[in-house]
Amino acid sequence: MNELQRAEYLSVLGVASYMPRFVLPLAPEPRQAQLPPVEAAVPAAETPLQRVQAAVANPLPQSAAQIVVAESETPAQEAQAPAAERELLRDIGDLTEQTKVAPAVQAALVTQVAPPQQQVPPFVLSCWWLGEELLAVDSREPGAALPVEALFNNIAHALGWHQLPREQNRLRWPLAENRFGPAASAAEARDTCASWLEAASARRPVKSIWLMGAQAQDFCSPVALEKPVNDWNGIRVIAMPSLSQLLQQPERKRDLWQLLQQIYPEHTHPEKHGVK
Repeated sequence: MNELQRAEYLSVLGVASYMPRFVLPLAPEPRQAQLPPVEAAVPAAETPLQRVQAAVANPLPQSAAQIVVAESETPAQEAQAPAAERELLRDIGDLTEQTKVAPAVQAALVTQVAPPQQQVPPFVLSCWWLGEELLAVDSREPGAALPVEALFNNIAHALGWHQLPREQNRLRWPLAENRFGPAASAAEARDTCASWLEAASARRPVKSIWLMGAQAQDFCSPVALEKPVNDWNGIRVIAMPSLSQLLQQPERKRDLWQLLQQIYPEHTHPEKHGVK
């Protein structure tokens, strides 16, 4: 077995071969390993490109050069050229045909320019935890000065959740604004916000998640919001208008309350609120 075969066997067995670049201390003197026999090189058929390259290395007579360059020569004039010159012309023609690319292939080879990434302006999400019942994520409108906190408290009171343990937080995007760098893309915002929501749900499990407004639904949803109420690992993910939208469009409150009555009939029954 020669050295090449031995290395191939070891590679198949998963054994990495190691050869030091210098003689290690206390190592025996190196010896030449047996190498595979040298096979006689079989001359390959000469291609048109090789023949043209050889012709360039050995210039043709002036008459042949004139035949190659001239475009108005007639077939009779080409026939008068020596056989080597005509062979060179045929090689050039063959090489030109080989290098031609079909129009369909050319269209396929055109590099597709990737569309520019969608840039996302900074936004703020308000988050409320109500015991083990709810995680609400609301899309805020900075500078609107709307009483969103009071409206959320009213909704929680209507559902009987106003006495549950409460925690509130905010998520700002981007997490660290860099005025000198490129604006954050939608993909980055979606990865960050969705990962945050999954981690928050694992740390503090709840029965329902409210995604209120465009930013909360576009970037935080762990599942596709194909309907108002969606299931995610046993958690109800509900798409709702933001608190700012409800304050700016009060007529949407009726639709929201009807949706909550369908989802939480045990919390919105009239008897629960002292109505018989």
